[in-house]
Amino acid sequence: MNSVAFNSAAVLVFLLLAARLPAEPTITRANRFSHGANIGWIDWRPGTNMGASIGEFYCGGQIYSANCGWISLGSGRPANGHAFGNQSAGDSGVNMDGAGNLRGFAYGANIGWIAFESNGAPRVDILTGALTGHAYGANVGWISLSNAQAFVETATLDVGPDTDHDAMPDAWEWRVAGGLDALRVTADADADGLDDAAEFIAGTSPLNPDDCLAFTGLAVMTNGVALTLSWASKPNRLYAVEATSNLLSAAAWRDDGSGWRRPGTGDTSQAVVFVNAAPATVYRIQVRRFGMMP
Repeated sequence: MNSVAFNSAAVLVFLLLAARLPAEPTITRANRFSHGANIGWIDWRPGTNMGASIGEFYCGGQIYSANCGWISLGSGRPANGHAFGNQSAGDSGVNMDGAGNLRGFAYGANIGWIAFESNGAPRVDILTGALTGHAYGANVGWISLSNAQAFVETATLDVGPDTDHDAMPDAWEWRVAGGLDALRVTADADADGLDDAAEFIAGTSPLNPDDCLAFTGLAVMTNGVALTLSWASKPNRLYAVEATSNLLSAAAWRDDGSGWRRPGTGDTSQAVVFVNAAPATVYRIQVRRFGMMP
């Protein structure tokens, strides 16, 4: 664990929130419609156990249009374990990158391929769950994922199966370690102080000790009673700063007033906190995946 002390009055720690494996579909019941000018409304959750699953790595499930039938967001599990290659019909679908961008191809038997690409800028907001941008089909034109009347919103991001039951999704293990055998839930493969499962929650690499949830420093502001805290962050994680003067009481932790916040630009996030000389104040950074709202 990395910590930085400030005149014995401020100490930084971090806290990881556990992952959750959601059931499909992930689309909310209230906000589930996209719209195409040429094909009308498209329902992303047409039934209780039917609809789209927006994934942290790749998407799945089917969406439905009364005018053009079913549209699949993925052909199943990607051939490489973590992202559709989109080079063949059997390995096609929509992927999600670390920043929330949706890229790849959906398919409707009646309308052909629907492209999720950079021109339409389709993406999911990691803080709100709202989908934005457009997808495009050569046979149906542009499909808006959000408009003035309705938008698509996901309640969580599906991490996919965990076939070896080690609290780390298969897709993540394939992406960072090339398979399911290199990582263990209580092991620390890169010896950086975070076990492998905790690295998944933090969004860091379990095989690179330089890529870890670490505080990069603090700076005293000119008024002398405020600090700027800095920590290494990821674009697909959310962070909250909490403080306490009593480590013996779990209930003593208090939010700094900002709540869950988006990461900063680049690979570092910052927060300004106000401190007193005494008693000693301890600060911690909580990190969570999308969809882990209390």
